[in-house]
Amino acid sequence: MTRFTLGTLLVAAVMLSAGMPARAQIVNGSFENDYNGWTLEESPAGNPCFGTWGIAATGFTLVPGAEVFDFHDLVLCAQSSPGLPITFTPTDGNKLAFQLQNGAPELHRMHQDITVGAGSTLHWDMQYFNHDPLGFDLTEQYLAVRIRDSVSDAILQDLFITSPGDPQTNLDHPKLTHFQADLSAFAGRTVRLSVDMQVNRDFLDVQFDNFTLAGSCTPPVINSVTAVPSVIFPPNHKMVLVTVLVDATATCGPPVCKIVAIASNEPIDDDRDEPSDDDKARPDTRIVSDLTAEVRAVKGRTYTITVECTDTAGNVTRKDTQVFVPHDRRKHDRRDDDRRDDDRQDDDRQDDDRQDDDRQE
Repeated sequence: MTRFTLGTLLVAAVMLSAGMPARAQIVNGSFENDYNGWTLEESPAGNPCFGTWGIAATGFTLVPGAEVFDFHDLVLCAQSSPGLPITFTPTDGNKLAFQLQNGAPELHRMHQDITVGAGSTLHWDMQYFNHDPLGFDLTEQYLAVRIRDSVSDAILQDLFITSPGDPQTNLDHPKLTHFQADLSAFAGRTVRLSVDMQVNRDFLDVQFDNFTLAGSCTPPVINSVTAVPSVIFPPNHKMVLVTVLVDATATCGPPVCKIVAIASNEPIDDDRDEPSDDDKARPDTRIVSDLTAEVRAVKGRTYTITVECTDTAGNVTRKDTQVFVPHDRRKHDRRDDDRRDDDRQDDDRQDDDRQDDDRQE
């Protein structure tokens, strides 16, 4: 886990206690800058380590008895939740926020003021585990994501709240589940986004990541998919490793991309080149990992590799790239020449654009 100097922690404490002004977009919604932009509260005050507002990096495993820094109380707190050990997996960036209860009763809050635009939708990822055998209760044991008045702090709407009879964990536990809520009723207003945890009876473990405001979770945009190599030579029937490079973005992201299919323009059992019996017994395509694959170097083959990108809301976009196995060196060289010509044309276009911009200035 990232280590912090005393100076860094004191600066963070000042920023948290001072609060933050309202903004049109959520500040530090993925907690890459710890709790900067958020205000942390605990009630009743004066019970350090009853609950821990912590930050965890990708792959960090918290074990029973281990100490982590509490960003509210500014002390190291030993952890005793029966849900430990926990290995943390953020959905956006390298960090996420968590709240682990170690004593009771206490109300834990994390909030910031935001200005809501027209048609805004709040998106966030969250994981929770209620260890109270009596289940959730709307006054004694609950987790809520709320909109409050930015002046009076009065509750305006519960976007999410655990109710009696609800499951003890989120749907995708131990992974984080994606949630979203329509905020169009608050368009043009400054309101308080507040995460509330009332923990009076037993342990309640919660993780948060990727708070964003967006018009909607539109499907990911795949800007490019490139196979390396895109031309294989010589056609010696050997399996060749291909790496796929993907440039993709998502409103609710980051997108997770992987190879989902490989197709050939010819039957896989084609034997025009008299492959060996051993070659015939082995597959001609194989997905090795998310973005690597193997294809057999059979002359005349064109392999189409399909990549699928998924955002945190489950929206999916697909795009293809191709790998070609030419019959002879001339076609291989011609492909290389075509790629070099394309690169030169792109460079020339960029130079022309820059010159046009200079003339306009």
